[in-house]
Amino acid sequence: MKTRELTHARLLEKLHYDPETGRFTRRPPNHKRRIGQFDKNGYITIAVDRVKHQAHRLAWLYMTGEHPDEDLHVDHINRIRDDNRWINLRQATPADNCNNREYGGGGNSTGRGASGIHGVYWDGRKERWHVQMQCRGKYFYGGYHSTLESARVDADAVRAQLTAYISLIKSAA
Repeated sequence: MKTRELTHARLLEKLHYDPETGRFTRRPPNHKRRIGQFDKNGYITIAVDRVKHQAHRLAWLYMTGEHPDEDLHVDHINRIRDDNRWINLRQATPADNCNNREYGGGGNSTGRGASGIHGVYWDGRKERWHVQMQCRGKYFYGGYHSTLESARVDADAVRAQLTAYISLIKSAA
């Protein structure tokens, strides 16, 4: 997707973004309908001047006036790819972005990560689900669970700790 050619002024001229809903509409006279379509990865794309852009990157440009940093991603905090509300978007390193994703748990998933949930693994010796994540050499443990659902809830809590840790590192830098 090309984004460098699009300026903040041109974006404001062509589109309106509602940060509370995450939805884009065209400026008048075609301003009533929500715009965008899903790409093959589940992200919303929007054409501006016949060039497709990812909606979450447009939201970043719209709200900050600047394109996202070259070496960073615009991450969906809640992992829902079409939720482009401003409070749900943040810049993240590729590694941090990978830590904030859910794995597809298809029928052919085997071995570590077979739960389909990032950081949740089956421990065959204990016959329980184990919650554990790592970020920049530091491990975050969530414990063992007899059900996948309780492990998922715990993984979300551990992920929140991990996010706070990342914020702390960034503020110290």
